[in-house]
Amino acid sequence: MVDARGAHMQLGNENLENENLISVRILGIYPYGDPRDPNQLFETFLVFLKGSEDKVVPISIGRFEGQALAMAMRDMPPVRPLPYNLLKDLLEKLNGEVRQLVIHTLKEEVFHAYLLIQAEDQELLLDCRPSDGMTLATLTGVPIYMSPKIMEEAGRELDGLLEKSDLFDGSSALGIDGEQVAELQGDEGREEGEENMSELEKLKAQLNRLVAEEAYEEAAKIRDLISQLVK
Repeated sequence: MVDARGAHMQLGNENLENENLISVRILGIYPYGDPRDPNQLFETFLVFLKGSEDKVVPISIGRFEGQALAMAMRDMPPVRPLPYNLLKDLLEKLNGEVRQLVIHTLKEEVFHAYLLIQAEDQELLLDCRPSDGMTLATLTGVPIYMSPKIMEEAGRELDGLLEKSDLFDGSSALGIDGEQVAELQGDEGREEGEENMSELEKLKAQLNRLVAEEAYEEAAKIRDLISQLVK
């Protein structure tokens, strides 16, 4: 647990002042949708945030935000600057810097966050969506914190997710490396999963990789092949 650096902010009905926060990290980002409909497969992404305990908090984000975050996690520069890259460069030009992201409230199934910005001798707290904040935090390499209340309400046991979900098979992950997959399953389990992948699973894994690389023309061809297989 860490103390927010003198954070004091009035956001809606939430009053934050020197709150004890949990340090979290992005465990991975995964496409989420109806596997029977490839056109819907990448409309939503799930981001898993993990604290020190064996719990993760899943946060749903949109397609554009998911692709931008996956690129930031893989340190893949876009062909042209995205809004996040533009904001990062603007802050640097103005001698400002992002200090931390705080995901502070879960209200009516919507997560709320703010960015702590240092601008010369001022500290600014900017209300933001967690999806935007996570991408900017990843680009700038700053820590992400979460309210303990959110972890208590929305946290899921990691072991339970591994047993019930195929999201952690390593093939569908965007922005997650082999070391992190090994942390979840162990190298032996990961290798066995890859050997037992069906043709459909291999195509989905290839589609995931192409989308992360923004190779949309090739991804569309793979999507059509998947559509034929699931009919």
